[in-house]
Amino acid sequence: MARPKQPVRKQIVIIGDGKTESIYVDSLKDAFKDKLLGYKPKPLIPKHSSVAELKKLIEANIDYDKVMCVVDMDTKLRDSKEMTEYQKLKQKYRKSKKVIFYETHPCTELWFYYHFQYTTSEFGLFEPELKRQLERKIPGYEKKSPFCTHQHIIKCGGNFDTAVANGRRSIDSKDTDDRNYTYSEMVHFFEEIGVVEKLDDKK
Repeated sequence: MARPKQPVRKQIVIIGDGKTESIYVDSLKDAFKDKLLGYKPKPLIPKHSSVAELKKLIEANIDYDKVMCVVDMDTKLRDSKEMTEYQKLKQKYRKSKKVIFYETHPCTELWFYYHFQYTTSEFGLFEPELKRQLERKIPGYEKKSPFCTHQHIIKCGGNFDTAVANGRRSIDSKDTDDRNYTYSEMVHFFEEIGVVEKLDDKK
């Protein structure tokens, strides 16, 4: 008797702004192994955290089922030209269901912080202040393994469900308060890859 065919796994490319995002995404393969059975994630590290590099990587991997871009907004807001180019890039793929952008302001470390505590404090582009806050939760935090892995964040007392709730809260309050800082769309990233159930699906 022939074995039933295994479902084809979705080939997804996840483009981060740097090594932090790549390490974190890679750690998810073990953390959410059962939920990622239908996906084969490939994290990429850009040579430079520029919009030009992001654009190049999107175009080079456009044949994948999904191209998911995890974006730190501080690297875009430091330079008005970069921000303008980023907005143009987003506009280009605005109607695409294949290329998706997930923003965090100021940076991915806020998503890590949301595993412990909610905040809308305005860090601006002053990432060191956020890093100091995170070090109180993750002692000795650095942008390298194991500090920015899912497993280490949980080991230090972080809670993924708390991060999901805080991430959603930050997005809702950003819209309500007309605020353009201190928010993370990473919860939508996890919804897309099936780790977190979309709220609309529960209705």
